[in-house]
Amino acid sequence: MLQEHLSIITGKSTYIDDINPKNVVYLHVVRSPIARGIIKSISKPQNALLTLTWDDVKAYMPVRLFSDLAKTAQVVKMPVLADGRVNFVGQPVLAFVVEDRYKTEDVAEEVSIDYEELKPIIDPEDSLREEPIHSGLKSNISIDQLLEGGNLSLRNKADVVVRRKIKQHRIVSNPMEPKGIICWWENDVLNVYVSTQAPFGVRNDLREVLGIPPEKIKVYSSPNVGGGFGNKSGGYPEYILAAIVSLKLGRPVKWIETRSEMLVNTQSLGRGEVSDMRLYATKDGEMLGIEGTVIANIGAYDYGINFFTSLFVARLSNGPYKLKFASIRAMSVFTNTPPMGFYRGAGRPEAALIHETLVEDLAEELGIDPVEIRKKNLVDDSGYITPLGTKLDPAGYHEVLDKAEKYYRKAKEIYKDKGISLVVFTELVRTSPGEGAKAEIKNGKIYFYLGLGPHGQAYSSTFKKLASQTLGISENIIEIITGSTETVKEGIGSFGSRAGTIGGSAIIAAAKELLNKLGKDSLNTEDLIKYEGVNVEVFYKADDIFAPGAHVAVVDLDRETGFVKVIDYYAVDDVGRVLNREEVEGQIVGGILQGASQVIIEAMRYDERGIPLCSSIADCGVPTVFEAPLKITQEYIEYPSQLLSGSRGVGEAGTTGALPAVFIAFEKAAKKKFNITPIDPWIVT
Repeated sequence: MLQEHLSIITGKSTYIDDINPKNVVYLHVVRSPIARGIIKSISKPQNALLTLTWDDVKAYMPVRLFSDLAKTAQVVKMPVLADGRVNFVGQPVLAFVVEDRYKTEDVAEEVSIDYEELKPIIDPEDSLREEPIHSGLKSNISIDQLLEGGNLSLRNKADVVVRRKIKQHRIVSNPMEPKGIICWWENDVLNVYVSTQAPFGVRNDLREVLGIPPEKIKVYSSPNVGGGFGNKSGGYPEYILAAIVSLKLGRPVKWIETRSEMLVNTQSLGRGEVSDMRLYATKDGEMLGIEGTVIANIGAYDYGINFFTSLFVARLSNGPYKLKFASIRAMSVFTNTPPMGFYRGAGRPEAALIHETLVEDLAEELGIDPVEIRKKNLVDDSGYITPLGTKLDPAGYHEVLDKAEKYYRKAKEIYKDKGISLVVFTELVRTSPGEGAKAEIKNGKIYFYLGLGPHGQAYSSTFKKLASQTLGISENIIEIITGSTETVKEGIGSFGSRAGTIGGSAIIAAAKELLNKLGKDSLNTEDLIKYEGVNVEVFYKADDIFAPGAHVAVVDLDRETGFVKVIDYYAVDDVGRVLNREEVEGQIVGGILQGASQVIIEAMRYDERGIPLCSSIADCGVPTVFEAPLKITQEYIEYPSQLLSGSRGVGEAGTTGALPAVFIAFEKAAKKKFNITPIDPWIVT
């Protein structure tokens, strides 16, 4: 067992709700019960210390719009509190503060809000045809771009074209611990403790909305963050409200999200794309190119970078194949649902489902073995630049496929009446733009500081090991301090499979810089006394890298009920370099469970009024042990990346491979094609 897991499994770890400052007050948010409407009147509660509505706040959440999109995009920012209209169930309308958190529900009952309900738009395809949900817009399309590259004339030389349209329901990122924040002002400085994956991301959003300089905001991640899966990567309206309330009252303010709030909250839901794609090929199985449309349901507002989702999925739809052209229209559209967030994978699994179902269809159309057609078109291990300009760096593309093929052939012999699939993918590891780290000799030890922090990963063990190897000293005299904007000048965060890989590289870079400053090749205990107080800080820059994988899924289908079970699963992934074997195993297994459950049971559904049909964590399809794969076998190859750590992130590998692997295996078991996730039992039988 890893040392940092001891306090967690013994129940002695400290989460955000375990922190209780003196004189704290509690924030409660009243949310819209309708998906679309006009606010006619608001009656405030009588027994609150302070109440806020739009007139008290008049602020919008940030949108990180890229400069090349600014000229053509239709951008609608989300108000911190509804500005006279509501556009999704759960939208914050009013906030109040009380001294006793157990009285919040009673005080909430004093609030009366009169709405004029309007017809909502729930489906992203419907949004293309309906009137805009926001006044002043020409349509419900926020982003509309045609991405093209390569030799487009090859479309005319194709002997065969296969087409696949798939609609992916949204799913909820359900970490064990919901979001939460505690903040207070002291000497004109905003102090923030928050359950987050990215302290600097939270600080940036607070800075932009509140209009205060970054040096006036100190953000600390809570000692333990109980999971994130993407939805703890930035700021939220509740964080802004807590800061405003604390300033007005001069007291610490605490807000802890409930599970029911998470189900309807901003950026808690991921996926939600509709893809309609065609793959062009020759009669001997050479893939020529891809063409089609990706529509992303970004919800009611542009928020953070959710607008970019359709473009991201489109660019990754090439997969690990030597395609020669691409022509994809990417659209991000508004609907009356919560603003989309980034659920584990955040575009990678969706793209893998697109390219792998197309490749599988092509193999069937041509009567070619599905493994052989993948081998024929797989990029070389030296890397590849796709028609849309995505650079796949050198990696073990063929080795992962070769290993997976052996398992696949064996599975075909053992499970003769089951659905069996083999898929290949390459996961983008978001190591750009880099990561900051600081090293300091203090009190007879070497301290390393990073702005990123764990939310279920054992970064301390990993980073100690890398620092020890670089400095030539024992791990026992190395301390790792993470998750604060105060310890380093610049940090990015833990998401996109990046933190172990880029954080580890930053640790190595800081260790090397320390040795360089001291003019030494290694350190000893005497040096720690001699050089007390010496410190260095670096920002290790890097481009994105890729981590290829090949997964095999075996499913058993009960044809009478339509229920399916994953009975065997094999994953081989190029991890670059194994930094921490226990963590690699845990990350991949967890990801496989989430990818498989999207195929089998997970979905956030709405009725015609836009009311969520999921009222609890069970309703939205979170898998239990009964839905989990019965057997998972893992294997790794180590084709080192060009980063100092040599590793390749694995946080999203399991999800990226499992979604297409289980989907295609399901199709083979059912002997029919599907066009939606999840595959409900009633559409199987």
